[in-house]
Amino acid sequence: MSKASRRMMKQRSRQESARKAEARKTAPELTETEAQELQHLFETEQYADYINRLAEIVQAGRYDDTALYHGAYSYFMLGDYLRATNMVNDILTMYPAHLEARILLARICILDDRTDDGLAIFDYILEHFRTQLSESQEDDLKDILDYYASTEAEKIQANFPYVASFLQSAGLLPEAAAAETKEMEAPEEKPAAEASPAHEEEEGQAEALVPQAQAATPDAAAEIDQVMAQQVSLAEKVHLLNAFAAAHFVTGAAEYAIAQAELKQALLLDSASAETLRNLAVLAKCQGETDKALAFASKLPTSDFLLLSFLGK
Repeated sequence: MSKASRRMMKQRSRQESARKAEARKTAPELTETEAQELQHLFETEQYADYINRLAEIVQAGRYDDTALYHGAYSYFMLGDYLRATNMVNDILTMYPAHLEARILLARICILDDRTDDGLAIFDYILEHFRTQLSESQEDDLKDILDYYASTEAEKIQANFPYVASFLQSAGLLPEAAAAETKEMEAPEEKPAAEASPAHEEEEGQAEALVPQAQAATPDAAAEIDQVMAQQVSLAEKVHLLNAFAAAHFVTGAAEYAIAQAELKQALLLDSASAETLRNLAVLAKCQGETDKALAFASKLPTSDFLLLSFLGK
């Protein structure tokens, strides 16, 4: 592509962005009835119906950032990453500070096997919008990034400094990762024979910091791949992952780690899934992590007295 063609494309892109920004300023608001109808469809997970109704309303020239974001999320839950991405791009053109849209775009990248792109978006969010994140959004980031803190700690330390800082402040990034990075940057590598007993003890402690889910890689990875390859909606994939996790949970403590890995994947697909949050709470309680169990339970959309009673025992 010639320089002239690239300049023309950039100019058109700027013009389109300006047009959408101007359209946002002049677009009439949704009527109260339309807003309630869309909210009902979204909350009841009628994602296809939501998209169809939103299209009708947008054609009439009425929309807002929430309606469009829920549309992008609906496409995401139906497994249509391309349309979800296109709608997110439209949202960010008109509403550049829309954090939920940026978080959704990062999740799409990760699920579309573009992990580095997803981590780069999270790094940008944490660099520029860290103080604007709500407690709920911070929790979502912790849930999503927890896995990479244990499996790709060195990469995060080297390439995504704001993600690394965020995970360290949350106590999710093993301290060993920082130590290993410093050793790699040292001018001379210390021979293995010179390793002290204290250093060996530190390594053992670092291994203990890695979540149990990592030990479950072989069995869990195969079943996760099986579910993710299914031509079904993300909501159905969440249910399938929970079903697989349940089968391992009833087997006993020996397979808790496999169940945990599959529930973590389900949480990545839908961080607000009541089914997943409830199962993670029960699993954490059975693993002796009551505080973590209560944290999962607190994220449920409605209080569950039976669950809370179980967690309190």
